[in-house]
Amino acid sequence: MSGVPRSLQGRLLALVLGAVALTWIAAAVLTTLDARHELDELLDGHLAQAAALLVVQQARSDGDDDDHAVDAPTLHKYAPQVAFQVWHEGRLSMRSSNAPREPMHPAGERFRTGLRTLSIGDERWRVFAAHGAERDVQVYVGEQLRSRASILLA
Repeated sequence: MSGVPRSLQGRLLALVLGAVALTWIAAAVLTTLDARHELDELLDGHLAQAAALLVVQQARSDGDDDDHAVDAPTLHKYAPQVAFQVWHEGRLSMRSSNAPREPMHPAGERFRTGLRTLSIGDERWRVFAAHGAERDVQVYVGEQLRSRASILLA
């Protein structure tokens, strides 16, 4: 008779420990997903803010439409994974040195404001597109998705 309570106690202990372990695993997964979502929201906001600043800057520029790359200093370890382009009246007027010469939107598509995830070369990017008040200026600010993942894992 003494074997039955111990066996029942062992089974109950295993059941409780299993339930606690599953609860912790579920909490860890949900916390990770929520952290990723919040990080994406924060970084998307930074892309939108950078695009707005570039639109304002282009509106105040002297109208020089020559294509030139801006070799901005690296101020942060994730800076090389961020790129921007400024288009004025359909011509590339300014871009970061790591930005492509083609518009940062899917080939064959017209300009569309807002956020999207797309492939540029061999990399996946999160890109925010905006335009000026008169719609003659289009700005793209993008960030490599792998840099976002490395922030989450750091």
